[in-house]
Amino acid sequence: MLFRIPERWMHWVRCLLTFAWLVIIASLLYDPWTPALTKLNQASIPQQFANSCIHVQGKCFSGQSYFLGTTLMWGVIVPATIFILLVFGHELWRRICPLSFLSQIPRALGWQRQSQWQKAKAGKLHYKLAKVSPKSWLGKNYAYLQFGWLFIGLCGRILFFDADRLFLALWLLLTIALAMTVGYLYSGKTWCNYFCPMAPVEKIYSQPSGLFSSQANMSKSMCRIVLPEGKEQITCVACQNFCIDIDAESAYWESLKKPAESFVRYGYGGLVIGFFVDYYLYAGNWEYYFSGAWVRQSHQMGTILSPGLYLFGHQIDLPKLITVPMVLGGFTAISYILGRLAEKQAKIYSRRHNLYLSSDIIRHRIFTIFTFGIFNFFFIFAGRPLILLAPLWIQYIYNLLLVLLSTMWFYKTLLRRPHL
Repeated sequence: MLFRIPERWMHWVRCLLTFAWLVIIASLLYDPWTPALTKLNQASIPQQFANSCIHVQGKCFSGQSYFLGTTLMWGVIVPATIFILLVFGHELWRRICPLSFLSQIPRALGWQRQSQWQKAKAGKLHYKLAKVSPKSWLGKNYAYLQFGWLFIGLCGRILFFDADRLFLALWLLLTIALAMTVGYLYSGKTWCNYFCPMAPVEKIYSQPSGLFSSQANMSKSMCRIVLPEGKEQITCVACQNFCIDIDAESAYWESLKKPAESFVRYGYGGLVIGFFVDYYLYAGNWEYYFSGAWVRQSHQMGTILSPGLYLFGHQIDLPKLITVPMVLGGFTAISYILGRLAEKQAKIYSRRHNLYLSSDIIRHRIFTIFTFGIFNFFFIFAGRPLILLAPLWIQYIYNLLLVLLSTMWFYKTLLRRPHL
């Protein structure tokens, strides 16, 4: 029961992880040491690529060394985040996320903006913390905004900061600044609930619950502080109704009917597939991705106007700046269409065979199948250039563990119903 872990302990865990994350960001700006450790040789790339030329659009890749900051970000931190969300759910992630922690600094310092309102009878002015109105544009469309940020971030990875440390550092620092600004302007976890580009990913993998999440009626709000006398106090300000921090499963079933939910979940699957397939379409082979050559591109910015597709041994004369959003957007659209088509066919099948399944149950089961599939697809690629450096027996255990845990999650989640 992860929600039972004392907040005092989790506070130190958050501080430690945030410090480590900031150190990695600092290393992106200044790192004179790690290139010497990663100089390209027989031992620094996967064995199956060690004695071969890594071709990129028909030419041998010539990268010699790289920095560990970008490698840790894409090969360790991002895969670990996805793993935590599916296996341990929101109960762990919402309490350790460094970006969420940083967004709460204005609140901790008492610097939050307050909105002014007038009491009817006395005519006196009172102040309250600002919140996003559910009837506002943001309150109605935040899911599309978050997905848009995620889409821009993945396009930016391929175009600008897969290997370019300065661009990656600036992107991360800009995100931190935005999170803290939102933390000043609005109360509670408004950044997490309405702005964060990782929020759609979090919902997809941790709702209705993670593999080892507590039962919905047993957990309590993840928004807490420790009072001077050592007791914990809930600090929920109702910044969002049906909040994942209070009851992830109720929030899931409540949002299930919304059009944005199907767009985000189905579209995300295509976005992930398109992201990894784009490496193949750019280089003309899979060795480019699995060898980790993409993280050693010291000239990444110089490629954005070069041909972005290499098919059947020929360059397609479209700049990478155009082909990347085109590929990712196309796969997103196709995945969304296929998801809606699957829903339609499932409803027809249910009526023909008198299964009496509600629309919510049908959508929930298709969501579950999509999430199970995209989780395992993601880990075919995520962190794989590093995993391929390990002995074969470690690779087999790693793969088996991922399939086993995701299958257990699938079995648990597929049978969920609203009344449970």
